[in-house]
Amino acid sequence: MPTNIRLAKRKNSELIKLVSLKAFKLSKLILIMLKAQLTLETVIMLVVLLVLAGVMISLILTTLKPPTSPEKILSKQEFLVQCETYCNDPERVAEYCRLYWGGNDWNGNKVPYEIVQVGAYQWYACEDRIYCFLAKPCDRLGTGLELLKKCRDVLCGIYLDKYEDIELATEALKRDINFSKRCDFASVPSDENWYERIFESCETVGYPGETPTRTPTTTQPPPLPPSPPQG
Repeated sequence: MPTNIRLAKRKNSELIKLVSLKAFKLSKLILIMLKAQLTLETVIMLVVLLVLAGVMISLILTTLKPPTSPEKILSKQEFLVQCETYCNDPERVAEYCRLYWGGNDWNGNKVPYEIVQVGAYQWYACEDRIYCFLAKPCDRLGTGLELLKKCRDVLCGIYLDKYEDIELATEALKRDINFSKRCDFASVPSDENWYERIFESCETVGYPGETPTRTPTTTQPPPLPPSPPQG
């Protein structure tokens, strides 16, 4: 446990003990004074003080909580291992596609929100969200653009099943796959901009299990040869 949390807990415990002791002594004083047949005004005043002591204890319990530990950000190595784990589990494909590294300094130069190139394919990415499918390809699902399309199809399929509406499914897809507006992703060359090419919409995916309808073509029989002349 971090030192600052231990110190905060110890301090809170000491304060609670102190206030509790004061309240106990005050209650004993009230009993002694009641036995001495004090005036009604004095008794009321002492009761008010006792209530205030209880309020103080309540405030300490509710406001002086030890600081919570900040959410741990995976190291890059831990992140890549997690990506591989999800990749190898057929039940966690969607988690593989959604998982990103949020350390916001992939290249370690202490400048956040930069556009960097990551992974075997050197995809452009914003440092605030380095996705598994960019940094740790999953050959089981596909390679290159095919992997990105597979992730789009998997996520869109989930949301099309859930909402049965392409616009709502697209909104959900973009909540999963996006990056900060502080990243100048528009500066990425259009032929390298995987986000605009792949994740702009669920419209091209179609509903899960749906097959495109085709109008059957009918083949006309060849014309009959002319009848031989009679004669």
